Amino acid sequence: MIKALLLILPLSIFASSMDLEKRIEMLEKEMKYHQVDLDERMPLIEEAEKKTILDKINLSPELELRVDKLDYRVGEIEGEETKIYNHSDSSLNGLYRRKDYTKSFDPAVAIRFRLNMSAQLDDDVKFNGRMIFINSSQSYQRLCILSRDIKSVTSTSAFDVERAYFDYVTNKNSDYAFTFSFGLLPTTGGTPMQYAQNDQRKSMFPALVFNMNTYGIIGTQKLGDSTYARAILAKAYTLRANFYPYQCNRENIDNADVLGIYFDTKFNLFGKSLLSFGVNMLNSLKAHPFLGPDVGSSDAHVTGDMITLGLGLDTQKLLNSELTFFIHYALSHPHSNGKVDDYQIVENSNQTLADGLTASGQTGFSEADYAKGSMLSKNGYSFYIGAKYDISKNLNLGVEYNYGSKYWFSATQGAEDMYNKLATRGHVTEVYTSWQFHKNLYTKLSYLYTKEEYTGSGWHFGEPAKKDATQSVASLSIVAKY
Repeated sequence: MIKALLLILPLSIFASSMDLEKRIEMLEKEMKYHQVDLDERMPLIEEAEKKTILDKINLSPELELRVDKLDYRVGEIEGEETKIYNHSDSSLNGLYRRKDYTKSFDPAVAIRFRLNMSAQLDDDVKFNGRMIFINSSQSYQRLCILSRDIKSVTSTSAFDVERAYFDYVTNKNSDYAFTFSFGLLPTTGGTPMQYAQNDQRKSMFPALVFNMNTYGIIGTQKLGDSTYARAILAKAYTLRANFYPYQCNRENIDNADVLGIYFDTKFNLFGKSLLSFGVNMLNSLKAHPFLGPDVGSSDAHVTGDMITLGLGLDTQKLLNSELTFFIHYALSHPHSNGKVDDYQIVENSNQTLADGLTASGQTGFSEADYAKGSMLSKNGYSFYIGAKYDISKNLNLGVEYNYGSKYWFSATQGAEDMYNKLATRGHVTEVYTSWQFHKNLYTKLSYLYTKEEYTGSGWHFGEPAKKDATQSVASLSIVAKY
């Protein structure tokens, strides 16, 4: 019996081995079949995934072609004696650089393209973004340098991601929902500047109080059906100078911590109204003016903090009419740490005024005292009013006026308005009309007149000097929005 079992055992093992090999062979064939099937299906799966992602992202392009004609006149500037240096014979030619002259600039042409992006990723998370490109013809006649010796630049094109942020709603179904936002924040294009652009407001904050590029976080607390409170903690920065070919009163923010609290509420009183209030602080503010391609930030320092407070009211369909009216007021309150920014040209034992250098050997801006100093010493204020009337569904007419006092400083380095009019220390009047000749196309004609009363519009430092200067800008643009 045992011998029989010993004879059968090898045969059984051999038979089992044969069966196992057959099973392995069948399994390999089955896997190969599935791999071929997967290889055939993978492009379809990947295409479906891409289609799902693209279905979630909404793309909205904007294109503006604009022509500006600027004329500038400057008369007396208190303490301004800076002359133009003639490099050909190493002498001063007797002409003042920044006073007693009139300049009629050549027509400037610019094109601006924006690509707005949004995606509702799920019920609680949403993405928003915007890319921007601009090109200007002002490569040889830089409009932002309003002096007799106009300087040139090497490039006037610029491309960047202007905003990219996520919104996360923690309790969407609550009457007091809270939204957490982070990234490149929507802090430019605030109310009421959207009316002149035939658009919705692009920023959560009023433009006169705060209109800058930032990255950081925003918390929005819903307090009622139409009332919101917002807090921002962010870093401020300024887009490259090539984004502002027309700008004359913008500073380049190198460092500033942004802390702000804002409230706004909608209500029906004399029309569809929005009441907004905000307190904003630029902590450890370091900035330098756009003085030209030959002047950098070597002498810029952290000169202190700047607090801005503002209150505004916007009303549409006033008294059931086609009239939109707004009024905004703001106060700037500086806190100096005593440090000095210095762009003043001086004469010493190692150089003459013709060198155009500061005491530290850097390229200078002016011989006048307003080009040097600590943080502004007194409070400033500004008010901004305007009205827009819809003559018909496709045609409107608007007028706006703003005034800034001697020490007024506005955090408007990121203003979408090309000339940053809200930073002006003086009077600005703008009239415009726009005609929407297609649901996605409109044209706009505008005229802007500025009368400066003090130097340093858009600057945060130095003692402003009396200034008699006017600037007039006529512009024509065609805009496409989809």
